[in-house]
Amino acid sequence: MQELSRRYIEYHAHAQRKIRAAAVIGVLGFPVFYLTWKYVLPQPYESMLLRGIGTVLCLALALSPWWPPRWQRYAVPFSYFTFLFSLPFFFTLMLLLNHSNSTWQMSTLAALIYVVLLYDLVNAIVVLVVGSLGAIAAYLLMTGGAPIPIGYWTTLPILLFALTAIFGLAYSDNLIAREKLKAAASLASQVAHECRTPLTGIRFEADGCERLIARLPASPARDKLAASHRRVRQHITSANSVIDLLLSNVAQHHRGSPASELHSMRQVVKQAIERYSFKPNQRELVRLDIDEDFRFRGSDLLMTHVLFNLMKNGLRAIEARGGNEHYLSISLRQGEGMNRIVVTDTGEGVPPELRNYLFIPFVSAQRPGVGTGLGLSFCRMIVESAGGTISCESEVDFGTSFTIDLPAVQPVGEDTTAV
Repeated sequence: MQELSRRYIEYHAHAQRKIRAAAVIGVLGFPVFYLTWKYVLPQPYESMLLRGIGTVLCLALALSPWWPPRWQRYAVPFSYFTFLFSLPFFFTLMLLLNHSNSTWQMSTLAALIYVVLLYDLVNAIVVLVVGSLGAIAAYLLMTGGAPIPIGYWTTLPILLFALTAIFGLAYSDNLIAREKLKAAASLASQVAHECRTPLTGIRFEADGCERLIARLPASPARDKLAASHRRVRQHITSANSVIDLLLSNVAQHHRGSPASELHSMRQVVKQAIERYSFKPNQRELVRLDIDEDFRFRGSDLLMTHVLFNLMKNGLRAIEARGGNEHYLSISLRQGEGMNRIVVTDTGEGVPPELRNYLFIPFVSAQRPGVGTGLGLSFCRMIVESAGGTISCESEVDFGTSFTIDLPAVQPVGEDTTAV
């Protein structure tokens, strides 16, 4: 179920208006065709009740941008149910109740095409099967167990043939998209290679500087040079990790099993705070509650970048909201089965219409021109590669809270050498 939900959300991440447009079509179509099939071109069966339910559902969905903020997170699952009822269920049921006549055969085919347009491939198949079976069950209940019209069985192969062709064409589009992704991965690999070459040269030069610094007599200047050298090495490591991160995002290499190393989350948080490039006075906004340390299995470097992204977003939201009493907090919480990291800010919050799509690539809650929409998708991939989950709670003008749940492993006090 979670995978189906993710597929549906990702499918509409960059086309949210398509859901509302389809809802508006339903609001207009249900009453118009009721009048048409009832009075202009009368059909054997019509139902004001069924069309009324469809109209109300579509109207509610069309008005979803004006729902109360706390309800808007349910707009996407509500659209899933609305289209399931309004398309395969309603049209299949009306096809059966109208003895599978030609008018409803064509209407049902049109509805099935809408399903393919509104759902990704896997969800379209699920919705068609569930909606059709539900319609058959409703027909049997409404008719007291009357036999399925023969016309339905003769129509079914034609509908299946049409759907097979549509699905085949849709799948071919997916293949083209995959080929484009492979091309992008190849280009990213070439760019990464070109970037790594100068980074390797910088590292060699830094190593040479380190040997020269070691020969200098002790002095404040030497200490400053040594500190600068350490920062250069950190920046090189960070640059390489960003390259790895970009490659994993394009090539989907993050889907493998988690790394076997165990790391202290408290140390990761401290490292992130130490290495983050704060603007003036930003460090004072960060509050830490990391006494409940825990270990996780994965990459400490990539998890540091998760915190980088969350801190950057939070501090940017605080800056956009303005004021002097805001803060960003990072807290650790131990649990029996899952340990938790919570990053909370009191910034401007995330608009309700974007909350369902935050972790989808290229979807950004920032104003136009700020951010690429890749940071939170990176965070999700890294957290999931460690076997965890990440979620978001937000309210406009109150702030945002990101929660990361990671599988509990060995207690901090145990020896980790026998991993």
